[in-house]
Amino acid sequence: MVLTLTILVVTVLLTIITPVFADNVIYIDQTGSNANININQDGTGNSVGSNSSSSVSDGASTTIDIDQVGTSNVLDYDIFGDNANITSNITGNSSDVGIQVGTTNSTNAGSDDVTININASGGNNNTISTNVGTTASGVDDVNIDINISGGSNTVTVNENSTASSIIDKTTDIDITGSTNTVTATKSGAAQHDTTLNITGSSNTLSVTQSGSEASTVDVTTNGSSSSVTITVAD
Repeated sequence: MVLTLTILVVTVLLTIITPVFADNVIYIDQTGSNANININQDGTGNSVGSNSSSSVSDGASTTIDIDQVGTSNVLDYDIFGDNANITSNITGNSSDVGIQVGTTNSTNAGSDDVTININASGGNNNTISTNVGTTASGVDDVNIDINISGGSNTVTVNENSTASSIIDKTTDIDITGSTNTVTATKSGAAQHDTTLNITGSSNTLSVTQSGSEASTVDVTTNGSSSSVTITVAD
């Protein structure tokens, strides 16, 4: 079953609850300010957007909350506009979450004051990625918070944006589990703050930060046989 939603309004309140069936596909193409989108999917092989055709929200003051419970679910979402807040909650194994902010077809679309929250619990082998901006111009103050419980997950954060204050443009990744891989690459105009709190063994962590100096990396690990690589440049 394929459900396609195209929303061209100023104010949107959208709630979608899908029953326990496999391969439920939701596409969202939303334009306009003050959108409030809630999606709940329960089952196997469900998706919101796809790697070949992302869901899109374009407008100011957008709030998105997507809950996916089950195995092999997919979230692929592009966000453009200021004051956006997106939350992804996944429970289960082998899901794929991709969130892009202010970037499309290798160009910037502009986004300011964006918060991304990703929570993955009770599962293994999930892939989580965020891609923020292609250049720092036009993409400002994007804060990313990722919390994971489980093993063999892959987390990738690519951010190229501008920070307007010391509390903006932060990335916080907390993981409890073993054999996880985290790669965080942050560039652009200053405030490249990245915090990793990792509990578990045999994890691989890599953080690279650069651009107009100001840069902080805080890594805490509790477990054996983990690999940590930190690279900071002006």
